[in-house]
Amino acid sequence: MKTLTEKEMELMEILWNNGGMTMRELYELLPEPRTHFNTISTFVRRLEEEGFVKHEALGGRLFKYSAAISRWDYEKREQKSFLGRFFNGSRMDFVRHLVKEEEISKEELQELMDLINK
Repeated sequence: MKTLTEKEMELMEILWNNGGMTMRELYELLPEPRTHFNTISTFVRRLEEEGFVKHEALGGRLFKYSAAISRWDYEKREQKSFLGRFFNGSRMDFVRHLVKEEEISKEELQELMDLINK
């Protein structure tokens, strides 16, 4: 499964947050200025081919589209991919990097310690 583009992520966010919906309902939830309806339809069909979206026939040419993968599962997969590409799969190496580069505050580290101690 591939990494979602910005536009694909926008569409998936709508599906994750709102559940199943028709293409028209999905289109109406997009922020202005909206990409053309046919382009959005193409994006959704591609997402379906790639296993991110599924559909259910409502009758005639009307379909209800929904996410085929949960946001949680997608995030987990992306985290593993990121860690694998940049930190040899090591979460500890990632945390070391954040500390070394001072990209994590002492308060955030304390919050992590509190989580660990629970």
